[in-house]
Amino acid sequence: MHNNATMNNLKPIFCILLAAAFIATGCGAQNTPKAAVQKFIDAVENNDVKAMEEVTTDDTMKLVALYGWKMKGALADNGKVKSMSQSIDDDYATVNVIFENGVMTEIELIKTDGQWKIMHSMNK
Repeated sequence: MHNNATMNNLKPIFCILLAAAFIATGCGAQNTPKAAVQKFIDAVENNDVKAMEEVTTDDTMKLVALYGWKMKGALADNGKVKSMSQSIDDDYATVNVIFENGVMTEIELIKTDGQWKIMHSMNK
C-alpha cells in the first residue's frame, strides 16, 4: 500500500515535468530571440557546442571557437540573467540582457530559415 501511495504522490510531479519538457521543446513555442539568447547562455555555461551552433550564425560560431573560454568566465563574473527584453524588426532582433551584477549586454540576432540566430556583433 505504501508503494501505491508513493506512486500516486509522484504522478502529479511527473506530469508537471513532462509538460514542462514538452513546452520547452515543442511546436516552435520557444522560437523567439530571447529564447535563442537564453539557449546560448545555457550552452556556454554547459560547454555545449552543439547547442551554441543551433542558435548562432556561422561567423559567430567562428568567434566562439576562438574566444569561447572567455565568455564562460564573463558569464560567471556577471552572475545569472536578471532580465531580458527584446525588440524585433522583421528578420532582425536585439535582445538586451541584464545580469545580476548590473552589466547589460546587447545581442543582435537574425532570423535564418525560420530560426533566430545570434550574429557576430554581440557587444557594442
